[in-house]
Amino acid sequence: MSPLFPIGSAPAPKVQISMGELPGYVSFSQAPTKRPPWHTIREVSYGSSATIMLPDDLHHLVWDSVTAEISRPKYAKVIMRLEEVLKGEFFTEYIKKGNVLIISEGEPGVDDSFSLKEGMLRMELSKASYESAGLQGVPVSTSGGRKHVKSRYLVEMNLRLPSMLRGKPGFDRLVWAAQHTLNRSLNWLFLDLDAGYLDLDKDLSGPLGAHHPTVQTLTCSVQELSDVLAPSVLAAFPGHSPALSQDEMQESVYEMLEYLDMVALASPRLKATDQTDSFISRYVVPDASENSNTVKVLTWNGLISSRWILEMPDSKHSRLRNLQTLAMEQHWLAISISSFKTQALHQIDGYTILLQPNRSDGPSQGAKHDVSGSTKTREDETEMTDQDRDDPLTGGIVAPDIGKTSGAQEVPDVVSHRPGFQRFLCAEYLNSLG
Repeated sequence: MSPLFPIGSAPAPKVQISMGELPGYVSFSQAPTKRPPWHTIREVSYGSSATIMLPDDLHHLVWDSVTAEISRPKYAKVIMRLEEVLKGEFFTEYIKKGNVLIISEGEPGVDDSFSLKEGMLRMELSKASYESAGLQGVPVSTSGGRKHVKSRYLVEMNLRLPSMLRGKPGFDRLVWAAQHTLNRSLNWLFLDLDAGYLDLDKDLSGPLGAHHPTVQTLTCSVQELSDVLAPSVLAAFPGHSPALSQDEMQESVYEMLEYLDMVALASPRLKATDQTDSFISRYVVPDASENSNTVKVLTWNGLISSRWILEMPDSKHSRLRNLQTLAMEQHWLAISISSFKTQALHQIDGYTILLQPNRSDGPSQGAKHDVSGSTKTREDETEMTDQDRDDPLTGGIVAPDIGKTSGAQEVPDVVSHRPGFQRFLCAEYLNSLG
């Protein structure tokens, strides 16, 4: 029997799940680079929104300390041509010497779009623009297996190289292309990572001010959801348990992610008093706990850098407080990030990270056991070597493609008892916005 609706030719979205333990100590200025969830955070350089969800009692316990340290970045919206990015003081101060994030308007896979991070200029061009510009690039697939999709080309150039100066053939060719082919005025978002976030106003009299920027401050909007039910596993997800089949574990993960999405949307379906007709909405909180709680939802919208997310000190402060004074269902915190679209395919479009305390079935208090049976005290956990930071297999399960891959790898549970969040669940969303 043929399906009721034709099967779409667009690439199917994917969700990549990783679970594991948080280390006893993390320096946010030197966070791990390869281990989840820090690797996922670093991969999303151009965030468009950030949402933090946590119970109200936990918010009162830790958020005052977080607010005292959290920065309020400022970003700017400017109208420029690519040529203006590549010349004068703007090029020297912000690209050669500084560290800025810049992203242009344009839909990847359709329009010519530009982005710049750590001096690397990335240009995704149509075939006509690419051939007219005369730059060296590589073809990129934006079809996802679909037919009759026009070719696209990717050009990447490191503008911090010594050869990227006036009079050098490669740079002069780029400037010529910016003057004669890629010469449209575009809206750009600009974030100076070296300005201490709060000093962007000083740039109005500098190279950026010549382009009459509109400066925006990243501000937080707060919603309070009262009388909210929560899944019983939200604060104590069992992870890879022999009692659960692969399908059951995947279903539990999807239910938690769906619940967090509903919280971010402030859906009234989560209220204990909700009596919506099932004909309108069939959603119910899965395996809801008996008690309802109040949940705080904090949202930031704008150009958000991965460094700002890494500097969020909520998990650090939560370990300095005695969370045992709270009910068990209050022991969770989730952060959800959405990204600006910079690639037509194979981009992490966003992620959700759920922080949880230790499982009740964990090891005994005060020590942790490694594979050889020896023990390490809590003091041994206060520092991590670079090798420990970059080991992607330490402490958890990594399921690359939930729903299709059953080869999850289990690593012995080595979490010792300590206050605060100890475990994480990280979900990456790929091709979800296409």
